[in-house]
Amino acid sequence: MNQGKKITIFLAAGLPKGVREVRIDQWSGKAICGPRNALNEIITLPEIESGACVYFLIGSSDEGGLLNVYVGEADGFKERIRDHDYKKDWWQDVVVFVSQDGSLTKTGIQYLESVCIERLKKIGKCNLKNANNPGVPTIPKEDVSGLEVFYENLATIMPLLGYDIFVQSEFTSGKTPVTPLVFICKKGSNIIATGHLLEDGKMKVLKSSTASLEETPSFQTHPYKKLKDELVAMQRLSVQGTTLVFTDDYVFDSSSAACGVILGRSASGPLEWKSKDGITLKEVLNSRLKN
Repeated sequence: MNQGKKITIFLAAGLPKGVREVRIDQWSGKAICGPRNALNEIITLPEIESGACVYFLIGSSDEGGLLNVYVGEADGFKERIRDHDYKKDWWQDVVVFVSQDGSLTKTGIQYLESVCIERLKKIGKCNLKNANNPGVPTIPKEDVSGLEVFYENLATIMPLLGYDIFVQSEFTSGKTPVTPLVFICKKGSNIIATGHLLEDGKMKVLKSSTASLEETPSFQTHPYKKLKDELVAMQRLSVQGTTLVFTDDYVFDSSSAACGVILGRSASGPLEWKSKDGITLKEVLNSRLKN
């Protein structure tokens, strides 16, 4: 059976983009999020003034595309954020994760900081501003499972706040895994990408899929052009001969974003992605509505 989660988002000032507090039922953790101009309100909250935390500084790219993100940990967040406020001018929002029962330790937040940085680098859905990747501290085996639960809840909350930088598991906990339906996006004989539609509607393009180096003139001003350039800069797309090759699996926010990057033009994902039998993604989704 699918295991749902009850999540509560409290708008401290009644504003959807103001200071927000997020809790998951039966979880000791808590997220506090807000804009930079609400820092004074955030740092005076009891959970922030005392205790360890892991936090994210988030800023929008000047030209669109991926978010800029910095991951940090602190025992004294109040002083740490004042230092960031003085030295870093690119971020607009902050998200702080704390434990309401004080169970997060110094080594615990160091572990969370390290795995967040490592996994965000692998996922490739943001521009990480961290200069270094801190090593994972020595953690007792019995503590790792609890910290992984904290990470999973953290990764679940971030998209709810508008920061879709983590990738969720393909299969919900407690659900029997099934073989995902394979879709193909093609252009000629040398551009062939293979992908899976995930449960949350995102498209996972598989490693070694190819993408077009050529782009239509209109694509130069398309929103997905910036994303494609960033994937090349991050070496998630590697130039090999006359094509681009995915160096690892990559999860796009939509099927249209995926095929836009692959084909180098504006494209409708539900029509471009097809099964091995030639059935479009749109037809597959429509058939599910009839059942």
